[in-house]
Amino acid sequence: MFVSGYVYRLLHAKARALGIRWSGLMVLVDLDLLGPTQQRALVEIEQVRGSTMTVLLQDLEERGWVDRVVDEADARVTLVTITAAGRAELRRAGKLLRHHLNEELSGLPAAILRDVATALEPLASALMQKAGALR
Repeated sequence: MFVSGYVYRLLHAKARALGIRWSGLMVLVDLDLLGPTQQRALVEIEQVRGSTMTVLLQDLEERGWVDRVVDEADARVTLVTITAAGRAELRRAGKLLRHHLNEELSGLPAAILRDVATALEPLASALMQKAGALR
């Protein structure tokens, strides 16, 4: 738990230094994983106020990274989707952050890194299945 918290803080700080808005990046990750998502659901997932999410989504929409549309089934509901430009930004930011993390871990033997990656596979799989159930 503490290790994952440390990695999170490390990458969050690096994102800030690179000019990457962390909260926006997390929303892009959510949308990439979940597909079209209600704005209310994003508020719950990211644990922010509705007004905070509205401002964040306005910024992401102005950058061309998300689209917001009224749900055809219920006009009171706004669905948010990631755009191709948003996916490209997510890949770009992910590449930069992975590079930074690789630099941080560069002193570890390759065998240990492989063991860690192998050990994390079941956890990652379980989390992705759970996230898929949220759709």
